[in-house]
Amino acid sequence: MTSRSRQIVIVAGILLPTLWGCGKKESPPSTPPAAKVQPSIATAPVPPFDANRAFADIVRQVDMGPRVPNSPAHAKCVAWLDSSLLSCTQNVQLQHFTDPGYSPGETLNLTNVIASFNPSATYRVLILTHFDSRPWADEDPNPANHDKPIPAANDGGSGTAVMLELARQMKLHPPPIGVDLFFDDGEDYGKYKVDGLDRYFLGVKYFVNNKPADYNPRFDILLDMVGDTNADFEPESNSVQSAPQYVDEIWNTAQQMGLSHFHTGHESDIEDDHLPLIQAGIPSVDIIDGDLVGHVSTDPNRKYWHTMDDLPKHLAPSTLGEVGRLLLTLIYNRLPQDGQSL
Repeated sequence: MTSRSRQIVIVAGILLPTLWGCGKKESPPSTPPAAKVQPSIATAPVPPFDANRAFADIVRQVDMGPRVPNSPAHAKCVAWLDSSLLSCTQNVQLQHFTDPGYSPGETLNLTNVIASFNPSATYRVLILTHFDSRPWADEDPNPANHDKPIPAANDGGSGTAVMLELARQMKLHPPPIGVDLFFDDGEDYGKYKVDGLDRYFLGVKYFVNNKPADYNPRFDILLDMVGDTNADFEPESNSVQSAPQYVDEIWNTAQQMGLSHFHTGHESDIEDDHLPLIQAGIPSVDIIDGDLVGHVSTDPNRKYWHTMDDLPKHLAPSTLGEVGRLLLTLIYNRLPQDGQSL
């Protein structure tokens, strides 16, 4: 997660009908035309989401140490993701790739981990998060910490934990649509003040440049910093421009479910892992606690972004539970199956 700008914008698509102009006024026909019938979306029972188990997975990641590329903790995390996902589906792919580091002659050894469910379905949704830790706590109030890697409990650990729990539930309850879980590497490696976004989002950039030409998910959902006790998830402006109908569906569903951390009323402009996907033509929605980025929140307990204080003490199972239950609801009874449209 790199930078953001904030603007107050009313999100017009949320719970508002679309109005169409019709040109010249005509006399009504004697027999009204039949209404267009939209295909109903088949539903399936929504599995439970074990929020406490997801929280325990955050603690487990932090206990490994910062998952910085080329570190023992990073290798341990990749092996853990691989084995955990293989226990849920046989369709697990490891994408090994390299990228130059900042030090002269340094080579980063990176790995994307991708797990697929219902691989025969043509209607597919991609859900992604990064699992790597930022190597530099460059937003820490103590300058002595600026060259230390962050613990990454929320910024990396929370999305990873939610997606692992999704995998466990989809093992027990095969999803009615195709779902690909993408744990991407090297998201938080760059130095924004040195080279902008060039060295960020490494795993997603590799994925986009190397994916099969016939792999085109209908859209993707990015999870980033989804565990804070007082999280505030509002629509993000690049997402609204890229995938307005899916933003509407996600936030409408959250409102209907009574989820306390999902709100509307303004947008954040976030530079995040969804940007390379948008540029590749894949509609993308970023579910992110935007007020954490840049320390916008006035709550002193929410000023730990890119610091050594990104620890489990700031997170709550209840927040993870809201995000997880929302995603399962979308997968099992809100998103279309093959031959249907949203």
